[in-house]
Amino acid sequence: MKEELNIEVDENDKIIGLRPISEFQTGKFIHRSAHLLLENSKGEILIQKRSSNKKWYPNLYTYSVSGTVANESYEKCIKREMKEEIGVSTPAKLLFIYKYFDKQEKAFHALFYGKSDDKITLDKEEIAEIKWISKDNLNKDLLKNPDNYTPHVLYGLKKYLKNY
Repeated sequence: MKEELNIEVDENDKIIGLRPISEFQTGKFIHRSAHLLLENSKGEILIQKRSSNKKWYPNLYTYSVSGTVANESYEKCIKREMKEEIGVSTPAKLLFIYKYFDKQEKAFHALFYGKSDDKITLDKEEIAEIKWISKDNLNKDLLKNPDNYTPHVLYGLKKYLKNY
């Protein structure tokens, strides 16, 4: 099977070209990522624990959908990823894009917001487990247990909880 190609960007999020996903896992190249912050009618946020077979941050909590952009826009990526990872299709509004670089990963992260009470169907290759959590309890957990979350999610969720 041919390796998936993803968009490489520069430090200003301008497209350079396509590169095999494994090359981004070296931390040397910058890519794009699209994420969904899904809320239910109770006001709870869905978070997922990454599968133990993930190269980046296995067994840590992340957004309800977290995917890299192949050769597509952030918007097209989030629509595809939410269907693939959690089996939901709901309108998603772009909240903000933020840059987060560390030793493992360099990426621009587009955070989308959606609302749904639809049944969640997990992609077991991507997700070990999910949980719904109130914004207040999520904020407390981010402060108490930051090591349970991927670094870019910790950064993005703090920004979201502060501003929304």
